[in-house]
Amino acid sequence: MVIAGGFSGALAGLLLASIVTNQIWLAIDAAFAAVFIALVVQQIIVRPRVRLHFPRELYFLHVVVATLIGGLAGHELAIDLKDPPASPLIGATSGLLASVLISCFLITASYRRNGQAHN
Repeated sequence: MVIAGGFSGALAGLLLASIVTNQIWLAIDAAFAAVFIALVVQQIIVRPRVRLHFPRELYFLHVVVATLIGGLAGHELAIDLKDPPASPLIGATSGLLASVLISCFLITASYRRNGQAHN
């Protein structure tokens, strides 16, 4: 999920660079694309083995939080790495951080759900 998120964030940053002129919005858009791709990869790889049933509101909340935190933190990290940052760098850092966050959210929710089932 993390590798797919980082790669898709860089690709989204590259593709959206000519459309989105504001770097912060570019970072948030790239983070959203990375979260979406990470969730698709999670469905393809994990879904056949593990059944994760979460309310849609929980998925939506996780996507929003991971997108905003990953996008804003990725933008700041890209600026620290290179000033002015290239759009693929902004997208890659935002996508990487957002996909790590969504992965952590899903692991935590799965652990809590499975832990409560055994108690």
